[in-house]
Amino acid sequence: MVRQFTRRDFVSFAALAAAAPIFEVKPLRGIDFVLQNSPTSQKYLIETMSGGAALLDYNNDGLLDIFLVNGGRITNSLHVPENFDRRNPRYWNRLYRQNRDGGFTDVTEAAGLANAGNGNYGMGVAVGDYDNDGHPDLYVTSYGKNVLYHNNGDGSFTDVTANAVVAAGGWSVSAGFVDIDNDGRLDLFVTRYMDWDADHNKICGGDWHTYCPPNAFPATTNILYRNRGDGTFENISERAGIAAKKGRALGVAFADYDGDGFTDIFVSNDGMQQYLFHNNGDGTFKECALESGAGLTSDGKGLSGMGIVFQDYDNDGRPDVVVTELPR
Repeated sequence: MVRQFTRRDFVSFAALAAAAPIFEVKPLRGIDFVLQNSPTSQKYLIETMSGGAALLDYNNDGLLDIFLVNGGRITNSLHVPENFDRRNPRYWNRLYRQNRDGGFTDVTEAAGLANAGNGNYGMGVAVGDYDNDGHPDLYVTSYGKNVLYHNNGDGSFTDVTANAVVAAGGWSVSAGFVDIDNDGRLDLFVTRYMDWDADHNKICGGDWHTYCPPNAFPATTNILYRNRGDGTFENISERAGIAAKKGRALGVAFADYDGDGFTDIFVSNDGMQQYLFHNNGDGTFKECALESGAGLTSDGKGLSGMGIVFQDYDNDGRPDVVVTELPR
C-alpha cells in the first residue's frame, strides 16, 4: 500500500508566522556579490536560472560561511561549445568566510574556488561530507559540467570531479547529498532541467520576444550517483530506475515519507507532473507521485514546480511536501 498525501491547494502561512520568532535584517559587511546572468536578446533559457547559494562552516570554526553561485558571460552569438568567460573574476562563484565580528571576507581565490571552468554556466550547489573526513565538501551544478570540490581541511578546496566521476553534463540545476542505501556514505542526486544547448535555442512570443516555456524543449533524466567509499562515485541511474522517468527537474528534497527506514526522493518538475521516487530498500526506486496524491493539482493539472521542502511542518511525525511554483 502506498502512503498518500492530502493536498491543500492553499496553505495559510500567516497563522504559522504569527507565532514565529522575529528576526532583524542586517546588511552583511564584506559581501559585494553581484549575480551575472547576462540577459540577451536571444532569450537563452539558461539566463533565467542561475544563482544558487549555500551556508556551510567550511573551516569548522563554528561560524556559517556563504557560498554563492554565479552565472557567466553570454553573448548574442553564443554557439556550441559555449564559452562563458568564467576565468574573469566578474563571473567567479564566491566563498565568503564569516569573521568573529559578524563581517565577511572574500576567500574565493585563496580557497581554490576562483575558476569554475569557461564552459560552465553556474546553477546550484549542494553541501555534504562525502568522504566522512569531518569537513563539508561542495558540489556545484551548471549548464555544462558540474564540479565536486573536496574540502582539504586547511581552508582550501581541490577539484576532484574527474577522479570522482561526477561531472554529469547537460543542464544540471539542483543536487543533494543523501545516503540512499544506509551504508553510512553520502550518495549524490542531481536534477537536470531539459535537453538544451545554444545551437538549439528558440525564441517565443511572436513580435514580442519572450523566453520559451519548458515544454518547447525535450525532457531529460536525473542522475543518481552511488558513493563507492574510495573517493569515487558510480552512476546507478539506470539500474536504480531513476533514468526511467524523464522530466524537467528543478528542485529535489529527501525524507523517509513512509517510515520504512529508507530515504525517498521528491523531485519538483516544471510544467508537468511532480515525481516521488520511493526507495525500495534494494537499490531501486519506484516513481509513485500520482498514487500518493502528490503528482498533480487537485484538478489534475501539472505544476510549474520550482523549489521544494520535504519536512514535517505540522509536527505530526510525518514529512510533508511544499512545492513552490510559478503562477500560471
